[in-house]
Amino acid sequence: MSRVIIVGGGVIGVASAYFLGKAGFQVILLEREPTLGALTTAASLQAVRAQFTDAVNIAMMKESIAFYEDFNRILDLSDHNIGFHQQGYLFVTSEEDAAARMQERVAYQHAHGLPDVEYLQDDELHRRFPYLAPEARAATFRQKDGWLSAHETLDGFRQAARRYDVTIRTRTEVRQLLTRGERVIGVSTAAGEDLEADATLLAAGPFTAQLARTADVDLPLQPVRRHRVVIGEHERIPHWGAMTIDEDTGAHWRPEGPGAALAWAEPEAPSPPRRHVSPDPHFTFRVMEGVYRLNPFWLDVAETLKRDNVFLHAGQYTVTPDHNPVIGPVNERPGLWVISGFSGHGVMAAPASARLLAQLMAGDIAPDGNPYALDRPSLYDGSGEQMVI
Repeated sequence: MSRVIIVGGGVIGVASAYFLGKAGFQVILLEREPTLGALTTAASLQAVRAQFTDAVNIAMMKESIAFYEDFNRILDLSDHNIGFHQQGYLFVTSEEDAAARMQERVAYQHAHGLPDVEYLQDDELHRRFPYLAPEARAATFRQKDGWLSAHETLDGFRQAARRYDVTIRTRTEVRQLLTRGERVIGVSTAAGEDLEADATLLAAGPFTAQLARTADVDLPLQPVRRHRVVIGEHERIPHWGAMTIDEDTGAHWRPEGPGAALAWAEPEAPSPPRRHVSPDPHFTFRVMEGVYRLNPFWLDVAETLKRDNVFLHAGQYTVTPDHNPVIGPVNERPGLWVISGFSGHGVMAAPASARLLAQLMAGDIAPDGNPYALDRPSLYDGSGEQMVI
């Protein structure tokens, strides 16, 4: 039996532990924080969608959504609620040119396995989503997209992984990769403990590239700060609504219990990986102005909002040049594997990406059948899909 060390206990790392354990690997997962999923997973907007414009991404996210729809049965969990709300993703525009591009996008999605994406416009759009501004011209919508609880999802994978030869250790910081010749043979911890394995998997989010450099490996991964605002209970928020994205600006919101969650992937320069990411206190005002443009009820919310009903968080995306993840071996360093760089799509991609990783590691999928390999051309020329919401 092959032994695998996983560095990182977010949802990607724990999902990988489950799939690797199920595939027959002996797994030890190491997490620096006292609890699993305490950093990027905790800061996630926790949304899932299959509305991509690349056939490979469509297939991956369809697989993950199907997994989440049947989560308890697949993992043999009883009474475990991951809070999966399939209230849809609504990309909406006020621009004529964008509306034409949306129609083309829907046609592509229909041709690549997403026949349930709808193109909505004018009266039909406003009948279905009456909270939109009159300026809203057109939209795409898929009912099966939505959001879930990342914490409960991670915990489900953890419970299922325990049935296999999987050990999870928290409060264990990995400081360095161990090498013997060209091969990575394990890790060294902050406590001075050396652990060896047949394979070492980096699933450390923003810290992945930093750890890889301890073995003289440069990965095309950069941490970028992203914000999330959660609004507590408010009667003006349409709690039945979809994840609603202003296609023209990128500002977006979705219901969150009796309140809402808002985000906006504003341009930011890459930053060093951080355990605690300080938010910009002005972001709340900017994002509410951003979502107000096509969702005018947000003006009423803003005018009646109390300070103790606003919760601002920040975390880091781990971004690649083509905004797609890196999954698979580092060929110049045998024994080293990576699953990172999800560019904000980690929660939505976790089941399918971890399944792919386990099959690659088991040899069930040949390297040339891996669209997320480290040596793919788009990873270095940035030619991949750029929709990063």
